Amino acid sequence: MGLHQDKNEDDFSYPVVSISLGDDGLFRVGSVEPGEKTASYWLHSGDLCVLQGPARLVHHGIDRIRFGSSSLLRNAGRLNLTLRIVT
Repeated sequence: MGLHQDKNEDDFSYPVVSISLGDDGLFRVGSVEPGEKTASYWLHSGDLCVLQGPARLVHHGIDRIRFGSSSLLRNAGRLNLTLRIVT
């Protein structure tokens, strides 16, 4: 998933919580403004990512998946569970 912002909610005071399951994903995170410098971090199965406060609206996404890095899913792959409050 390319760089994007999670901004469909009416209230940004609540965090966005993401749980990674399965193969590793290279998470890229930037700033609120598009086109700024980004940093990348490998997310492993079971990792939890919380975007809140000033980081709530940063651009972020998954650049690549390291297929076969986890045995959690029978046929490899990655699941991402995103939790947010929507009213």
